Amino acid sequence: MQSDSSKPPIRWLNLAVLGIPPLVAMTLVPWYGLTYGYDTYEWIWFGVLMVFCEMSITAGYHRLWSHKAYKAHPVLKFIFALGGACALQNDCITWAADHRRHHLHVDDDDKDPYSAGKGFWYSHFEWMIRDWEATKEDVSNVQDLFKDPILVWQRKHYLALLLAMNVGVPVLLGAWHGDIWGSFLLAGFLRLTLSQHFTYLINSAAHMWGSRQYDPAQTARDNWFISLFTFGEGYHNYHHTFAWDYRNGIKWYHWDPTKWLIRACSWVGLTSDLRLCSRYRQELTRVEVQYQHALAACEQVLDSKTWRRKLEDEYHQLVETLNHWAELRQQWYQVKSAQLSRELHEKFPELEPESLRQRYRLLKVELQGKRKSWQALVDTFTTLPQPTA
Repeated sequence: MQSDSSKPPIRWLNLAVLGIPPLVAMTLVPWYGLTYGYDTYEWIWFGVLMVFCEMSITAGYHRLWSHKAYKAHPVLKFIFALGGACALQNDCITWAADHRRHHLHVDDDDKDPYSAGKGFWYSHFEWMIRDWEATKEDVSNVQDLFKDPILVWQRKHYLALLLAMNVGVPVLLGAWHGDIWGSFLLAGFLRLTLSQHFTYLINSAAHMWGSRQYDPAQTARDNWFISLFTFGEGYHNYHHTFAWDYRNGIKWYHWDPTKWLIRACSWVGLTSDLRLCSRYRQELTRVEVQYQHALAACEQVLDSKTWRRKLEDEYHQLVETLNHWAELRQQWYQVKSAQLSRELHEKFPELEPESLRQRYRLLKVELQGKRKSWQALVDTFTTLPQPTA
């Protein structure tokens, strides 16, 4: 890391805006709590505004506007625009421009605005408070967002919106309840500090700790623990590999409230055109990474040629089965959803629903067997004897 004397000058306004809330949260918030206490009403609004801010960033700024992973109704866009101002993470157009550059130049210390290659502190916070070349405003890559009137409105009135959401709303809630300072400290300062730094963990911690089963060539990692604090954004290696997927956690048990919100909104017409990566492409990508790792491991074991042939044979069998499964799966969905015409059934009798269902089930069982066999072989390379020097 560079010494302070060689670093760019500090952006004092940014440092004040981003630094004062944590100081208040660490001092006045606990003091007031110990002296006067916070009641259920204040904690409830703390939670509501916390979710509001986080979801507006993850579902709005990130997956909707930065990656176009789905389409949203103007009402939902307006809500996200207000929540983004409440989260105090800049206007969405600027935020998305930085984020798209991050994906395009990930880990390039000279071009990635918050490159993890420059350390935890830089990617978590320092990139915002110094005048780094990579962080200078450049919105040339988000010209599509200037066509969205809600984002143009938010950008034009951002200062007024952030004051209204971060000062006006907590004070108003406190006035209704008879405790302005309690509400202002808890739903204002503490909520703002935690929501910001939870989001910052995606830039820092999610690029340093976790697994990389989809793209090991970059620092982004999958970390379920970080997802607990970031509303599902911790599955970061997957996200960087398939950024256009509206999900980050793809398994049913993955903690990803953002994808659940987006999906639920589609049931009432607030979201549409949800984009996702196919299971076939996900698994093929993951298996290819395992294959490359195993090939490298082959060179470090005894009788490497024999193991290499076995590995290649097992890999090609699995990929062939995966391809057949994907083709049959697509045909099955076509039969179920499109209800193929009588003419098509007569032309392709093998596409009869019952016959297709039986073939699909058999191939699914075969694929499960191939997966187990492949995983067992890949795991074997960690226990094989190494050649002596």
